[in-house]
Amino acid sequence: MKKPVIIPLFAMSVVVLGGCQDSNSTKQQTSAMEQKVEQAQWVGTYQGTTPCMGCLSRCQDCPGMAVDLTLNQDMTYTLVRESLSGHNQVETLTGIMRFRDAEKTQLELVNVTTRNLLVVDTKHHLLEIREDVTANAYLAADDFLLEQPSKSSES
Repeated sequence: MKKPVIIPLFAMSVVVLGGCQDSNSTKQQTSAMEQKVEQAQWVGTYQGTTPCMGCLSRCQDCPGMAVDLTLNQDMTYTLVRESLSGHNQVETLTGIMRFRDAEKTQLELVNVTTRNLLVVDTKHHLLEIREDVTANAYLAADDFLLEQPSKSSES
């Protein structure tokens, strides 16, 4: 007579304990999904017109170069540069990027030989192209800004 009572109690405890484990598992999965959804503030497409590759500031007779740079969450980029004077072919470069500092404000586009160093300004949704090697600001720094069109109107 005691055996039929023990079996239902055992079965009931398995169901109750199993339910708790499923609940914890669901909470962990939800938390993991929320972390994946959170996107870095620097992710997005930045656009602008900069001086042509041979110039350190805008020239009066030169329309400059259109720059379109997309930074992806997975630390890859796509860079499209087009001479607005029509002297050069459109250049499309893709690759990986890396931050040069712990604050994640200095960005390097790996395998881009010129104008590959950038400063990220997430507050104003801007990227500033810096001098090669030194990463110093150009004297005409305003000529080397790229902005996020979709976000610049929000700030």
